[in-house]
Amino acid sequence: MDGRLIIRPARPEDRPAVERICAHTWEWGDYILEVWDAWLADERAVLQVGEMNGQVVAVNRLVFHSPDQVWFEGMRVDPERRRQGIGWQFMEHDLAYARECGAKVVRLATGHSNTAVHNMVARVGMVRIGAGQLLTAEAMPGGPLPAILRPEQAAQVTAFLQRSSVLDHTHGLYDAGWVWQTLSAERVAEMLAAGQMAALLTREEELAALAAVLVNPEGGGVWVGYADADASRAEAVTALATALRAHAARLGYPQIEAMLPDLAWLRDAFRAAGYDQGDWKGELWIFERRLDKDVADRKAPSRDGQNG
Repeated sequence: MDGRLIIRPARPEDRPAVERICAHTWEWGDYILEVWDAWLADERAVLQVGEMNGQVVAVNRLVFHSPDQVWFEGMRVDPERRRQGIGWQFMEHDLAYARECGAKVVRLATGHSNTAVHNMVARVGMVRIGAGQLLTAEAMPGGPLPAILRPEQAAQVTAFLQRSSVLDHTHGLYDAGWVWQTLSAERVAEMLAAGQMAALLTREEELAALAAVLVNPEGGGVWVGYADADASRAEAVTALATALRAHAARLGYPQIEAMLPDLAWLRDAFRAAGYDQGDWKGELWIFERRLDKDVADRKAPSRDGQNG
């Protein structure tokens, strides 16, 4: 055997090997074992393993949020096989696969202290475009509730988002539960239909503050993945963040979590509403590579007028 890495689609029978690889990812284990079956069945995604000499030594997943946006997640390498370039080979393979499928951008997130991943993604041309911090509060029954917006308010929401300083800072991205993606018109329509857009309204029924709210995908509570106020008014965000604690209580959840970008005024506004860092004290760093720029660079003429 030559020890060459072979990347192939994952199969149900790969689970024992993945269990071994993920056994000590964190002190408590790894969430991948909880979502393995769902990931195998997800038609929007590609779940892969890497083999060397017939043994599964790595796993990774690509999620197509849209035909042109791909999210990389769940990369794990066998602890006994680290520092052998396996993660880098996976990244090169996945970038090529995403490009062949027509993707224009790929993204991933990792902890601020994970320097091994930082170095690996820099090697394949990914750059950090932002950071998220998780703040948590207990649900608070009995307080004023936010307005839950309806599909017929789509134009009002769209106008708000178009002037949002927060979305401008995050390059148009919001967090959908540890996963950052574009807050597109299609996604906004889906969220309005599902009752996932909450707002603080003025007396004139204008939007003073807006938040994207969904049930935490891990099942522990309510999740805020975007929040802003008209003209970045911190007091309006604080009022909405407080009302969202009451909203969580009304839905029957014990807590609410907010993944907030690296904007001090926004994080301070949530802290003023009783939110603080919970068990997870770190920052989530978001990385991106524009594949459409790769295409443009290849098409650009060289200095002598010839294509490169």
